[in-house]
Order: sequence, then structure tokens, then C-alpha cells
Amino acid sequence: MAAMSLLQRASVTALAALSGRHPGTRLGFGGFLVRGFPKTAAPVRHSGNHGKRLFVIKPSGFYDKRFLSLLRFYILLTGIPVVIGITLINVFIGEAELAEIPEGYIPEHWEYYKHPISRWIARNFYECPEKHYEKTMAVLDIEAEKADLRLKELEVRALMRARGDGPWYQYPTVDKALISHSPKATPDN
Repeated sequence: MAAMSLLQRASVTALAALSGRHPGTRLGFGGFLVRGFPKTAAPVRHSGNHGKRLFVIKPSGFYDKRFLSLLRFYILLTGIPVVIGITLINVFIGEAELAEIPEGYIPEHWEYYKHPISRWIARNFYECPEKHYEKTMAVLDIEAEKADLRLKELEVRALMRARGDGPWYQYPTVDKALISHSPKATPDN
């Protein structure tokens, strides 16, 4: 940049010398009018030795920083108590130990899990395997009954077509009690 500025000054000076005029000769009225070539060499200010700094237009990073800051805050807001709780459970309660089942005792379904957090989740959120099995068997029984009824309906339809006694061979008749036999004043009554 500095070399361009020097080159520009030198070219203006050379052009002024060739034209026979002094650059920046002023005419009357207190230097209001300028005769000749205007002074084009102006001081250029560059910050540091890194050349001309440009104003680069880029999107704002405010919302990105705000989002990441709030994300970090809420993760730590929930993460720190969870980590403390898990640590306390592991230190003070610990994992279950395998032991003999007493005579006549039927263990609950959550007692088969080793870790206390897994036990709590199984006890409060999962249903017992027996209940799940019974629900599945009920659904299968309902679907088997539906399949059996579909087969019976197909068999009945085939027999009705073969024997000709289906509803499509019957026509409803008008009830005779609805017929009026009274003398009529006009034929349309």
C-alpha cells in the first residue's frame, strides 16, 4: 500500500512537470478556485504494518453465543444434581448382592436387577412381566376370535350363495294395514 501511494505521488508530480504547471497553483478569492491538477496525494492511515484493514460484513454471533451459553447453563443445571445423586447412590447404597431366596418368598419383578437405579426404574415405570404376558395373550385371543368369525362369515356366505337363500333374493313387501280402503274424493288422495 505504501508503494502504491509513493507511485501515485510520483506520477502526479511527473504529469505536472510535463504540463508546465505547478500542482496546486491557486487563483484568487482566498484559494477558492484551484488551477491545475488537484492534490491527489493524501496521507493514508493503516493501523499497524498489516496492510489495509477491510470492513468484513458477517452475520451476528450474538444469538449463537446466547444459545450456547443457555444450553451450557441448563445442561449444568440438570447435570450437576444428577451426577451428585448417582454418585451418592453408588457410594452409600451400592449394588445388590446375590443371596438365597427364603422359603415361601416370591421376589418382585424389580428385585432381579442389580443396580438400585435400575430397580427404581423397573418398579416405577415398567410393568411386571406377568402383566405384560397376560396383556399380550388377551390381544392374541381377541385376534384369534376375529379370524374365526371371518372364516365363519365366509362359510355362511358361500352356503347362502349355493342354496339361494341370501338376503338378495328377498324383497320387502308393504304392510297391508297401511293401505287405506276408504272412498277417495280425488284420485290422488
